[in-house]
This record gives sequence, structure tokens and C-alpha cells, in this order.
Amino acid sequence: MRERGLAGYQALLWYLPSAALLRAWRALAGPLNARVLSPWLNAGRFARFQEGLPVAAGLRLYLIVMPDTLHFLLPCVGLLRGQASIVLLGNGARPWELRLLQRRFPELPQFRLHCLPWSSQPHGDVLSLLVEHHRGDFAVVDHDAYVFDPELLRKLQLGSGECMVSAFALTGQRCGFDVPLTHVLSLRAEALRTLMHVHHVDARQYRKAPRTAIAALQRIGLGERQFFKDYQRFHDTLHVLLAVALAQGWRVRFLPQDDERPVFHIGGTSIGSHHTKSLFALYVHLRFLELVDDAEIWARYRSMVHPLRNSADLLAKSLPADPAWAALPVLDALMRRLEQAKASARTDMLDDHSNT
Repeated sequence: MRERGLAGYQALLWYLPSAALLRAWRALAGPLNARVLSPWLNAGRFARFQEGLPVAAGLRLYLIVMPDTLHFLLPCVGLLRGQASIVLLGNGARPWELRLLQRRFPELPQFRLHCLPWSSQPHGDVLSLLVEHHRGDFAVVDHDAYVFDPELLRKLQLGSGECMVSAFALTGQRCGFDVPLTHVLSLRAEALRTLMHVHHVDARQYRKAPRTAIAALQRIGLGERQFFKDYQRFHDTLHVLLAVALAQGWRVRFLPQDDERPVFHIGGTSIGSHHTKSLFALYVHLRFLELVDDAEIWARYRSMVHPLRNSADLLAKSLPADPAWAALPVLDALMRRLEQAKASARTDMLDDHSNT
């Protein structure tokens, strides 16, 4: 907090208590949203909503709208718009954020998950809701994932025997598995739904594997307390359901990445609270706020980066010893491509107006 320019009294009297209260509330509200509110207020509504959607030509893409992330989401939608059937799924996003998206993208269907104030549903529980109620296969794309090659969307189509196709993978050295990450991921809903019902599991995080899944975990070489990710001591989002699927013979396919980087992902943009973000994380926020350059978003989100004014000033405060800044060249490359895409979209819009 001091590194970002806050006075000591500001950090102690306001920012630190605010961060602690917000984190405690979210830790309490998340499970209540998923276990109490969602079955009552969201499940039936979503089933009816998706049944009313027109049949998609390819995979339907769900973009989960988290609060305080419009500056990341707008460029993401801009790249995907017109390339796929998109649904915006509000998960804790505030009414003004959803209204702005409705104005910008009136053709995109929206569904708002009911949550307790200032909270959202855990990501795994949102995936469980989609798997449980979605009609046919679907894909999810993070709000901070940027697909520059439309051909990648076609490659997400699931083939015979595949339960998931992922654009990003992590290799667990201990378990020996390539693990799909949920940043850009397609799922075979019907097969996964059947496994959820048979084994009484879903896509949530599990501190300890449920008894109904232990046999499946053991069949693929994992035990009750062995995990896909080497650095975790819990079963992360989707991992128990993934293990059950692998034990049943289902496969996961990974899309190869080349030097052209058809897709980028930032990560961590909706985790935690803005009060304790690192300087590099705040720099990322500022770069995207400057890219989007929307007066309403600037006014609403300015408190997240207070008292910083712009990315150039923050860059001067960067700490060379902080390893996070090693990602700066990748961020710069992403921003150049997003600026080019924004300029190209503006040119296309002007051409359309002139032709009209």
C-alpha cells in the first residue's frame, strides 16, 4: 500500500480494514451463493434461459462477467464478436456494468446470476451450473483471455472420445498429467453431467476428495491427497470431475501454441481485492483502462488504482527486483496487438458508415 503512494494513515485506517472485511465477506458469501442461493434462484432460471437461446452454428461461448473487470472484458468481446455465439454471464457484476455491456453489445444475450451483495459465485460452481443445465457442448472464455486467431474457436470443437479441449495446459510433474486450464476451454456437457450424477461430484474446488471419487482418482494414479498441481494442497476447479472423466476413459485435447500467439491470457485480474494489488498488477489495470479509454469506466474504477494517475508514472515506480515485472515484454506485445485490433475495428466502422 505504501509502494503505490498511500500515506501510512490511509493504509492503516481505511485500506487495510477495507481489504480485510471484503475478503472475509467474500469467503463467507461465496459458499452461500453456491450452495443456498444458486439452487433456489439461478438453476431453474438458467435452464429456461438457455433453452430459449437460438441454436448456435458452432460452440456457444460463455464469458463470465466479474465485477470491476470491464476494461479487460471489452477488448475480449471485441475480438470474439461476430466470430461465435456469445453469452454474457454476470457473476457479481454490478447493474451499471451489465447496462454498459447491453448498450455496447445489444445483440449478445445476458444472464445475471443472483448473488449476495459485493460477492460472486466461485468459478467452479458456475462451471457446474453450466454443465448441469446447458443444452449441448459449450466453451468458456475468461474475461482476460484474448483470441486473435478465429480459427482457434473452430479447433475447440470436441471430437470423439474427448470431454474437454483446452488452449492452455499445465503439466504436473508429480502426477505426470497435462492439466487443462479453464481460461479457454470447451466441455462435453452431457458426458460430464452423467459423471457428475453417477459419482456425486461437480466442478467445484475440493479440499479433500469426496469418497465417491476416490476409486476413480486411484485408477489414474492419484490418491485422496494427491493433486494435479504440484504447488496446491487441494483439488482445484474442475479437477475432481476431470479425474473421474479420465478414469472412465475420456480424453482431453490441448491446442498447440506457436510463435504467433493466437491467444493470450493475463490471469489474476479478478482475484483478491484492489487494496493489496502489487505494483505490476496495478500497472496492468492502468494499461487496460488507458486502452479502453471510456469516461464512465474511468470514473467508476479510478478508486482501484488510487492514488496512481497513469501507467507511465507507475512504470517509474517499478521495482527491478520484483520478478512480476519480468512479464512486461509479454504485456507490451499483447497491448500492441490489442491497439492494432482496436484501430482496425474503428476503421471498419468508419467504412461501414461511409458505405451507408
